[in-house]
Amino acid sequence: MSLGNELGLKVLSPEGIILEAHNLDAVNVPLVDGGTIGIRRGHAPLIAETIQGPVVYKQGADLNSINLHAGVLDIRNNLVTILTAGEVEQTSSDITRPAETEFDRLIQTLINHTEPDNE
Repeated sequence: MSLGNELGLKVLSPEGIILEAHNLDAVNVPLVDGGTIGIRRGHAPLIAETIQGPVVYKQGADLNSINLHAGVLDIRNNLVTILTAGEVEQTSSDITRPAETEFDRLIQTLINHTEPDNE
């Protein structure tokens, strides 16, 4: 899904779409290396691992955020996609899967979501 010149954000969980936002100025996502990546229109393609924390997105004068569990970030064609277990407030604090299994499941979801047949 290409958005042309428009920057978009899509947050997905195994249960479905958590957030879809379009015509954004910037998106900031916390990464596993301890830093935060700032994304604007025209950002190079990237796949990275995220940590639990706030994803901040700006649209004009409005600054919004959503607090997400760790996941996978995919940037391509001005679309920022985040695959996560869900919002911190809405997901049970008793997650029993090891982190590696959860990460592998999220990677597989990303692969399935980005294959040409699913676009």
